[in-house]
Amino acid sequence: MKRNSLIIILILAVALLISGCDNKDKAAEQATEAPTQPMPMEPTQIPVPEFDMELPEGYDPSTEEDPGSIIGGDEAAAADVHIYAGSSPIPIDPVDMPSPTPRQALAFTYAKYTADKLGLSFESVAGYDVDDSQENVYRLIEPAGLVKDNYAVEISLSFAPITKNYSINNVRTDLRSTLDNLGKVNYKTWEATGTSKRSLLGKDGYYGNYRGVLFDGTIVRGRVHMAIVNDKLLTLHVSCPGWYNTDYMGVYSHIRSTLKLL
Repeated sequence: MKRNSLIIILILAVALLISGCDNKDKAAEQATEAPTQPMPMEPTQIPVPEFDMELPEGYDPSTEEDPGSIIGGDEAAAADVHIYAGSSPIPIDPVDMPSPTPRQALAFTYAKYTADKLGLSFESVAGYDVDDSQENVYRLIEPAGLVKDNYAVEISLSFAPITKNYSINNVRTDLRSTLDNLGKVNYKTWEATGTSKRSLLGKDGYYGNYRGVLFDGTIVRGRVHMAIVNDKLLTLHVSCPGWYNTDYMGVYSHIRSTLKLL
C-alpha cells in the first residue's frame, strides 16, 4: 500500500514539472517575438518640368517688366527719394511727389503803340513803359508792379542798315548770330532752337526761339524774328519769364498781326 502511494506521488510530481516547463516555453516565445515595422518607403522620383529656353525671334523680355519699377537716370537723380532695405538706399519713383504748381493763364488788355522814329505802329500789352531813347530801337518794358518770377518782360522793335547785296540767307545767318550772342551774358545755361521761315510785315523772314537760365536760377524764354523791310533789317524780340512763355508768345502773335508801317 505504501509502495502504491509513493508511485502516485512521483507521478504527480513529474506532471507538475512538465506543466511548469510548458508555461516557461510559452512565456519565452512571447518575450522573443519583437514587434515589427514596415520597411521605409523608397523616395518617389518627382519629374522636373523642362522649359524651352529659346525665345521667339524678336521677343523682348523687358516688355513683361513693370515700367514703374524702372527709373531713368535723370529722373531718378531729380527725385532724390529713397527707401531703405537694411542699410542700402534704394531709389524709387516718387509717385506721390508733388508736381510744380502751374501758373494761371494771363489775360491781357492791348493798346496801340506808335514808334515814330521807326515809322511803325502796333498793338501790345497796355501799360508798359516805353524807351525810345535810341534812334533805331523802340522798347516796351513791363512795369515793376507787374513783374512775375523775378524777370521783367521786354519787347523791342529795331531797324538796322544793310548792304545792297543783303539777302534772305543773310537774315538767317544774322538771326543765328543774334541768338548765340544773347546767351553769352548773364546766363549759366543757354539753348537756342533752329531757325524757321516766317513773314514779318508781309516780307520774308526767319525766327528762332531760345531758353536760358540766369545765374540766380531764373528761367527766361523768348523769340527773335527778323525780316528785310524797306532795305533795312527789322527785328522783333520778345523776352519773358519761362513759365509764362505760352502767354507771351500769344502777345508776340498779336504784335505781328497788328504791326504796320506809318
